[in-house]
Amino acid sequence: MFEKFTSATRQAVVRAVREAEQHGAPEITEEHLLLALVDDPTTAAGRLLAAHEVRRDAVTTAYQQARRLGGLSESDAESLRELGIDVRDVVANIERSLGADALADRPRRRRRFFKSHIPFSTNGKRLLEATLREAVELGDRRIGAEHLLLALLIGGGVAAELLERRGITYRSVRASLVNAA
Repeated sequence: MFEKFTSATRQAVVRAVREAEQHGAPEITEEHLLLALVDDPTTAAGRLLAAHEVRRDAVTTAYQQARRLGGLSESDAESLRELGIDVRDVVANIERSLGADALADRPRRRRRFFKSHIPFSTNGKRLLEATLREAVELGDRRIGAEHLLLALLIGGGVAAELLERRGITYRSVRASLVNAA
């Protein structure tokens, strides 16, 4: 699959890996992939994110907030609230019982016998698979950063919620790609 990635998309994956390494993350997640897109204004996806004022600090803040909600997006937390479950109370109870940093991201120590890479999270792998599906559905032979952006939007969660709040929707991105073809 990686052989079908454009140079810019390969570089986005490399930036996502570096992002995860710099923060001691045990896995490469959608957060790292979104930050990688934000950091490259030379791609169509990067320009679109910049035009809608999706900046690194907004992405980081959104994911910090999600971590305070046990990894859930605001809309997921709201859905649970409608069912009578207050995620903030659940997180507070866990932290009282297990300690204040019980739900904090902590790097896992791994023994390295060889220079190894950080693996993609399950969701990160799904995003890459969705990126391929988006390219195939659009009839594109190469997988570009715009396909990764579409995968982030269709995947739901924190990234999709943040982007949609900024006016970037799956439909609008997909329509712009179809119209550009």
